[in-house]
Amino acid sequence: MRVRVEEIAGLNETEIVVRCKARDAEVERVVAALGLFEQAVIARKDGRTYRIPPADVFYFEAVDDRTCVCLTREIYETGMRLYEIESLFRGSTFVRVNRTTIVDAAKIVNFKPALNGRMEAVLANGEKIEVSRSYVSALKIMLGGVPR
Repeated sequence: MRVRVEEIAGLNETEIVVRCKARDAEVERVVAALGLFEQAVIARKDGRTYRIPPADVFYFEAVDDRTCVCLTREIYETGMRLYEIESLFRGSTFVRVNRTTIVDAAKIVNFKPALNGRMEAVLANGEKIEVSRSYVSALKIMLGGVPR
């Protein structure tokens, strides 16, 4: 794949054109990733509503009957369910790592094996997330590794 950027002074807005021989899985992933720039998560904190870009989100976590949106140091609450978030960000770097958590794999700094086939992932903000064994192979594939 070749990437080329052209600067055109007279344009009113940025336009992205994907040229391909056939619309295959790789092209679909690129289109999905580009679509994320227009997506946002609506969340609340202290009685105010915020529009949070996916690039700011480290992970989503379901706690009791609430879904939290966790950023570097702040936590917001969204009305979305995890399955809705999973569907919204399908094809992106967001991946479910256990029953209650969806994490941005791009923000994982390192990980190590834990007991019973689980893993512990450390995020760029220093938080540690447990990856249950049923999601380990999907995460390894997302990170470019080979599952065992």
